[in-house]
Amino acid sequence: MVANSRSELKSIQDSVHGVIPIPSWVVEIIDTPQFQRLRRIKQLGFANLVYPGANHTRFEHSLGTYFITSRLVQRLNANEDLKMELLTSALLHDICHPPFSHSSDRIIREYLKTSHENLAKFLKGSEVEDVLSDLGLSLKRITQHVQGKSAYNVINGEIDADRMDYLVRDSYYTGVAYGVFDISRLLETLKFEGERVVIDEKGLRAAESLLISRFMMYPTVYFHHVCRIARKMYEKALERCIVDGNLKAIDIIKMDDCEIIAFFKSSGGYVREMMERINERRLFKRAIYVGRDRIGVDVNRITEKRAEMEISNLSGVEEEKIIVDIPPLEDAKETSAIVRLEDRTMKLEECSPIVRALKDAEKDSWMMGIYTTKENIDRIAEAARKFFGIERKPLQRRLDEVY
Repeated sequence: MVANSRSELKSIQDSVHGVIPIPSWVVEIIDTPQFQRLRRIKQLGFANLVYPGANHTRFEHSLGTYFITSRLVQRLNANEDLKMELLTSALLHDICHPPFSHSSDRIIREYLKTSHENLAKFLKGSEVEDVLSDLGLSLKRITQHVQGKSAYNVINGEIDADRMDYLVRDSYYTGVAYGVFDISRLLETLKFEGERVVIDEKGLRAAESLLISRFMMYPTVYFHHVCRIARKMYEKALERCIVDGNLKAIDIIKMDDCEIIAFFKSSGGYVREMMERINERRLFKRAIYVGRDRIGVDVNRITEKRAEMEISNLSGVEEEKIIVDIPPLEDAKETSAIVRLEDRTMKLEECSPIVRALKDAEKDSWMMGIYTTKENIDRIAEAARKFFGIERKPLQRRLDEVY
């Protein structure tokens, strides 16, 4: 690595963190075509259909994650090469995100048997790998950090730079205040013990506020039913392209939002219709939207595809007009973060009644959705109730009607 490359600083003005100092070696990575593609990948997929301001991208989130990591590694007693690895991993952690961010996750997982975190697979032979090599950095090592398979897990750990940035950033751009927490206080109270990040006892309340923010943001933004419907419509169209042989799953990683929209529109038929529906906000509607307590079967044993087929058979409605959305139950890794007390360490959930309550409440907030076109709602709802054994919602009556 060039000796003075770390000392030459530029800066980027960020809407969330203010001025972010950028060494010239980081500029070399930012200037690659693969990193610049992130300018054209929306951070929140289709959330702008609900929150018009949610047009921020993976580009600025990656810079924000880099900035938070830079503050963390200042307190790390390690050699400069390791610090450089961690900073690079923070910068590149989302570089392989496909169009519309997490909206393509299932397709990548099912058809490529991996995730967007597998940088070593997707960046092999790229300009990014060339720059890393020139800087003396290993793509394999960077991938291990991004996947959370290395020591000093500041990017993919219990309390990490990634989620600290996306919570405050997504809150800022959506206008939803729930994501706001005291990030400065939390950063001040994080420290390294050996190869792990721990929270000082003084930072317990700041860590709790992060968990509260996360709990509130999931149903309000990330799992808002309109966002889920648009995401699943896009996913259904994307899968049709792959099944029909019009698009290879591996090529999705190289595309951006604009390119996939153009591809869908040029495809015609069902794929074009779904994209036009999303663009014009003519989305599918909720036929069923229920929690686990009202479902009579184990949804963990049922695939969405099978459910769509069975509901189609029961209702007589074509499968392409039915979407079954069984979201994963999100694992709140933050609850396992280590807190340093005066004489011992404990998991965050063990020393915080608030965190324990949030963990239980998160399970209760889970919702399964079944969506269809407006004219098919009643038929799909009836068929879905039969297939899933869904109890009808009890009739609520006013007190003056009872007495």
